[in-house]
Amino acid sequence: MLEAERAGAKALVVLMDDHPRHGDAWTVLRGIQNDEAHNCALIGKLLEKHGVPYSHATGEFYEKAVAVQGKRERIEFLVRGLRWAVKRFEEALPTLAPDARDAFTKMRDSHLRSIDACERVI
Repeated sequence: MLEAERAGAKALVVLMDDHPRHGDAWTVLRGIQNDEAHNCALIGKLLEKHGVPYSHATGEFYEKAVAVQGKRERIEFLVRGLRWAVKRFEEALPTLAPDARDAFTKMRDSHLRSIDACERVI
C-alpha cells in the first residue's frame, strides 16, 4: 500500500499541471495529493514502529496515470485507483493491530472524500 500511495501522490503532481494553478480543479487535486503524501508518511511510521523494513519504490499506478490522455480521463483513472485503494484498506482492516486499524480507517475515509471531490470536478 505504501508504494501505491506513493504512486498516487507523485501522479497527482502531474495531474495538477493539467489545470490552472489555484483554480478549482487544481485546488481539489492539491488537497488529494497532500492526503496521499500524508498517507505515505503514516504507513511508513507504522512499518517502522513494527520493525518492518519497507520499499522506497513507486507503484505502477504512477506510470499508468500519467500515460492517460485528457484532463477528465486522468481524473476518472485517479478515481478508479482511489476505489482500488479503498477496497484494499477494507480488506486489511480486520487483520490489523488497533493502531494500524485506526490509521487505515482514516486513510480509507480520506480516499472516500477524495473520490467525492474528484467526481465533483468531473
